[in-house]
Amino acid sequence: MDIKSIILVFFGGGIGSTVRYLVTKYSNKIIISFPLGTSISNLVGCFIIGLLVSFLDKNNLPKRDAFIFISVGLCGGLTTFSTFMLDIFYMFKNESLQNIFTYFSINFILGFFFIYLGFLIFK
Repeated sequence: MDIKSIILVFFGGGIGSTVRYLVTKYSNKIIISFPLGTSISNLVGCFIIGLLVSFLDKNNLPKRDAFIFISVGLCGGLTTFSTFMLDIFYMFKNESLQNIFTYFSINFILGFFFIYLGFLIFK
C-alpha cells in the first residue's frame, strides 16, 4: 500500500467533491426540473481528464502523482456516476422519458466530446 497515493486521492477527492457540491447547489437553482449540476460536473471532469492525459503524454512527464491526484482524486470526486443514475431513476419514476434521453445524451455524447477536446488542446 502506497500512503502517498492514498493521500493524493484523499485531497484530490475532497477538492473534487466540494466543487461538485457547489456546482450542483448553485446550478440546480437555475433549472429546477433538470439535474444540470451533475451534467456540468461530469463534463468538466471529462474535459480535465482529457487535458491531463494529453498534457502528460505530450510533455513526457511522469504520470503517477499528477495522474493519481487529478484523475482518480479530483475528477473522481467531481464526477459522479451514482448521482447520474439516481437522477435517471427519478426521471423514470416521474415518467420524464424525454428528459432521460436528453440527460443521458448530454453526459455520454458530450462527455466523450469533452475528453477528446481536452486531449486535442495539448496534442
